[in-house]
Amino acid sequence: MEKILVLAAHNDDPIFGAGGTLAKYTKEGKKVKTIIFSYGELSHPHLKPEIIIKTRQRETNKADKILGGSGVEYMNMKDTTMLLQIRKPETKQKIIDIIEKENPDKIFTHGANDIHTHHYVIYQLVKNLIKQNKINCPVYSFDIWNIMKIRKRSLPRLVVDITDTFKTKIEALKAHKSQTNTILSLGWVIHLKAKMNGWNNNCKYAEVFDKIN
Repeated sequence: MEKILVLAAHNDDPIFGAGGTLAKYTKEGKKVKTIIFSYGELSHPHLKPEIIIKTRQRETNKADKILGGSGVEYMNMKDTTMLLQIRKPETKQKIIDIIEKENPDKIFTHGANDIHTHHYVIYQLVKNLIKQNKINCPVYSFDIWNIMKIRKRSLPRLVVDITDTFKTKIEALKAHKSQTNTILSLGWVIHLKAKMNGWNNNCKYAEVFDKIN
């Protein structure tokens, strides 16, 4: 069984960036395990953090089932201190331990073009692990907030036809009811990127990833 590992900052990031691909992989019998660094408790400052955490955990588990995933593991970092926590040696070692345990055939994570600071520091963490030979499998990156790429435009790419699983991606996103405003604001980006990628690769919908290892 081919094993896929996803490293993402927040609960809904894997679906925004790679939901169609993950759904397609699980339909093909591949195992998909997801690691989430933060619950994103600052997304609802008017609610208590413990309420947000329980809500987003419930939504994430539901979305993972919709995609056919094999479970979600949380790093339990706080939004307010994530930029500091992620640079600690113990965080790096925990990710190394997870990679050794899961022994993935592919890793999906955030990309160099993502303008969100939490996304970009995870990309940097993964790149450092690659340089230190702690990651030896292919690593593919996705972008969420941007349509056009500025950095690393010449990297090799992985194109995945998600025509058959695009609806599953949208269904998994809708499971994150607490993030409805974000989903609505990014809805046009999700559809536009999928259609543009499909148009450029002779299918209806596609997701495209940069190969960074």
